[in-house]
Amino acid sequence: MKRISQDIIQNLQYVKVSDTNLDLSHFPDFMIVGPQRTGTTWLYWSLRQHPQISFSRPKELYYFNFLDMPEFPMYRSSELSWYLQFFKEHPVRYFWKNFTTLRYYGEFYRPKIRGEATATYAAMKTELIKEVLTLNPEIKIILMIRNPIDRAWSHAKKDLLKEPGKKFDEVSDQEFEQFFNDPYQLACGRYTAIIEKWSSCLPQGNLFVGFYDDIQQAPEQLLKRIFDFLGVRNKAKYYRFAQTIVSATESREIPEKYEKMLAAIFQDEITQLKQDFGFTW
Repeated sequence: MKRISQDIIQNLQYVKVSDTNLDLSHFPDFMIVGPQRTGTTWLYWSLRQHPQISFSRPKELYYFNFLDMPEFPMYRSSELSWYLQFFKEHPVRYFWKNFTTLRYYGEFYRPKIRGEATATYAAMKTELIKEVLTLNPEIKIILMIRNPIDRAWSHAKKDLLKEPGKKFDEVSDQEFEQFFNDPYQLACGRYTAIIEKWSSCLPQGNLFVGFYDDIQQAPEQLLKRIFDFLGVRNKAKYYRFAQTIVSATESREIPEKYEKMLAAIFQDEITQLKQDFGFTW
């Protein structure tokens, strides 16, 4: 048991701690922070199969990013006890995970690290990132990068067509333009700013930047690097589900007018990403 200290409690600005007997050993060792539509569901699903990795249930808790917005509909609580409850494994769930790891890998489920995968954390304010680091100064963060134009288009298709029966032609140009220019959407596509914010708070070496293109082109190699980053066993048998596609949206190509609109919005960002990572978009 790792009881939360008074020093930690005093340094928290948004997180509330009513129960001073909380066990911080249930706090995650790593987070998949997104942003959305960059392959985080695939990554969560792939890592969840590993016999040494445990995840919160549900996958996305939306805790830290809404701490400063108690009026927001998705806000649930600022109490740390509320958050930590989702990392405690129910015996039935533990039994089932043990069954699956024995079936697929011939190994018992022995979780070494805990993780959370909330894709809205990537664009959080710095003061909210600091709340995470106050609770676990050694936490590891996984960030995924996708072409900002493709990411924005995928997110627009998902959100603007989520009403049952709504067709693409029923969404107006104005709706798409407003969606693309929403402050949160802009923040999700500005990876250089995201990397800078998280890097400024994390210990050196605790930020992993992965590429969405690798999920399609080299998923096993991507998982290998992430397993090494997280410090868990790395065996070829853990890649058996790497080719599985999850959370796909309608396969409609982006119309030229929207592609040009997004290219103008993210022109500087794309140029910087090409310089930093050698992308050939």
